[in-house]
Amino acid sequence: MHINPKPVKHFWQINSKNLQMKVRPSVKVLQSQGLGSRRECENIFWNSEIFRNGIQIDPEIDEISMGDTVLIDGKSFEITQYKYVLMHKPAGYETSHLPSHNPSVFDLLPKHYIKRGLQAAGRLDLDTTGLLLFSDDGQFIHRLISGKVGTKQEIEKIYVVTGASPFTELQLKRLVEGVDLDDEPEIIYASRANLLPNGQLELGITTGKYHQVKRMVAAVGNHVDKLHRKVVGPYELPEDLMPASYIEVDPGPVLDRTPGKST
Repeated sequence: MHINPKPVKHFWQINSKNLQMKVRPSVKVLQSQGLGSRRECENIFWNSEIFRNGIQIDPEIDEISMGDTVLIDGKSFEITQYKYVLMHKPAGYETSHLPSHNPSVFDLLPKHYIKRGLQAAGRLDLDTTGLLLFSDDGQFIHRLISGKVGTKQEIEKIYVVTGASPFTELQLKRLVEGVDLDDEPEIIYASRANLLPNGQLELGITTGKYHQVKRMVAAVGNHVDKLHRKVVGPYELPEDLMPASYIEVDPGPVLDRTPGKST
């Protein structure tokens, strides 16, 4: 973000009667949004042109608070305690802050999202596309990864699977009845298995084992050529959201335990 190259005007330089070097609440708010260090956010607050909810602020008397919409040197920010992001992950990206040999999904997000501590709620393999959720709210992440919103409401993940060969009704039946996977102590069941018109499989799972979908498909005698996730719990990937794009979503369906889908 562009910062006007003016000397930093500190709060204690404005208020000469205050003998202590206090930090304005607005500076702490800007820092919580990942906009920089305390000194950088201090510079932003005192030396940038800032509009709060459409009205230009006077940094000597005004403050920025949670829930405000601010325009800083022409760039808009929603000031929130947490961020909740839904991305259409493209193929070829690793779900890691430290990718091995490929770009990271975090490269597709604004830098200030990363600085405020956004994490992915689970992972998608390098070649898997579709819905991936991010947040800096630990409770939201935990509920998604643990697989349950409440004691009975499970987080179902739904995938569209393209097999090496068209899926058969027998394979679907075996997936629903449960398959035995190596190194898993229990039988693994699909929450749903529907045959799509083009021979693809719509597969639902409520657990998160390592490479679970690929292993389940292999266990019934097929092989995953392409894998696309379209639903995680109450969130469905919007049809018009292009790969590598993202939107912010309402955490209510997970945190408030209310049913329904959020797009």
